[in-house]
Amino acid sequence: MRFEQLTYLVAVHESKSISLAAERTHISQPALSSAISKLEDELGVVLLKRTNSGAYLTEIGELIIIKAKEVLNTVDEIKSIAHGDSIELNGNISIAVEPSINITVMPDILTTFKHNHPKVNALLKVGESNNILRDVESGKADFGIILKTDAFSKSKDLNYKELFSDEFVIITGNNCEIAKRSTKMTLEKALSLPILLYNTEYITNCGVSSVLQKYGEINVSYRVDNLEMMEKILSQGKTLAFVPQFMADEYVKSSSIRKVSISDARLEVSVILIWLNRHHLSMVEKEFIKVIKTVCSNFSTTKM
Repeated sequence: MRFEQLTYLVAVHESKSISLAAERTHISQPALSSAISKLEDELGVVLLKRTNSGAYLTEIGELIIIKAKEVLNTVDEIKSIAHGDSIELNGNISIAVEPSINITVMPDILTTFKHNHPKVNALLKVGESNNILRDVESGKADFGIILKTDAFSKSKDLNYKELFSDEFVIITGNNCEIAKRSTKMTLEKALSLPILLYNTEYITNCGVSSVLQKYGEINVSYRVDNLEMMEKILSQGKTLAFVPQFMADEYVKSSSIRKVSISDARLEVSVILIWLNRHHLSMVEKEFIKVIKTVCSNFSTTKM
């Protein structure tokens, strides 16, 4: 039995797919499948049920995976004891984040982590919260940083850590006639105006729309998945967008965008870090979580 075989078994358990597990552990699919088959031969049991819809642990596999994770954790602890703070970590981490996080918090997270662990590669995807939620649930991303949405609240297989809280505000173009007259707007008035939504899917249903729909019908005029396009459309002053305040503060650095507060309601939003319950946290990932928490803690204190 080899350490790598346990790593591959855990990867398949997390992703429920041999091909995806091979991609994430950076070996070929035949090599991974062969390694697990050899482990099954050595133990004399079948660990995986291979189907057209994916690969799933057998009943005995479910018991063995618990011990496999304990072994991997113990190996990490041994390395930590042996090397202390001087241990040189390597590997890859995949993380998917909301655009608001990407343009504000992620530069500090990535540069800080890369400075501490130069041999670790962080693979970043930007997307809308509910889309990220599906990526993490399917094992396509190790972690997600999202807005806490209704869809997340219904998920049953995720761990999460709240990073900080904020509230939604409105952004629109500087030449928007309504926004010129006041820095505040009622929620009812805002919902009656053309609204732009950020979404990485061909639908208008997303985390932001699920919040707004609690207060009435929304007039969705645009659905875009590009922040530059979003800014260009908003700058025309004929539509508006609801975004967290920390993202609005970034946008208003542009001379073409202004921020408008909601005068009669507080639309609170939480920013959270998510990962699968069944996902084994490696030493690299534990260090990454530490950096995320530290940077977001400082961000919350200085920016909010």
